[in-house]
Amino acid sequence: MEIKQQQSVVATLALIRKQSAAHLPIGHSFIPYDILVTVVDSFTSEKELTVKALFATLPYSDMGLRYHFRKLVDTGWIELHAVNGDARVKQVKPTDKLSKHFELLSNSLTPLLNIPSFQHDTKITSPQP
Repeated sequence: MEIKQQQSVVATLALIRKQSAAHLPIGHSFIPYDILVTVVDSFTSEKELTVKALFATLPYSDMGLRYHFRKLVDTGWIELHAVNGDARVKQVKPTDKLSKHFELLSNSLTPLLNIPSFQHDTKITSPQP
């Protein structure tokens, strides 16, 4: 990889991090960022994501995940829903707050990264209780 290409990649990663920090509650840790991205990805792919599956997917300690996960639930970024009436199994979904902020992030990055814009596919709608 050429130096110019490396510099371009570094600049792009820095831009993504800066825009992500402006729109999402990621702070100094990648744990909340990875939780939120995984939740939005699963939701937009119409895949059921349980708390257990989320924790198994991410490469962090259960203690670190639990701390950030609880904080994201308590501050209204993600929400839990019972699966098939079983109160023990919880599905994780984005809230309207996360959907709106992720749309803002997407809109800020799309023109900067030359990503094709698909207006009909970019809207994330949270489930209605």
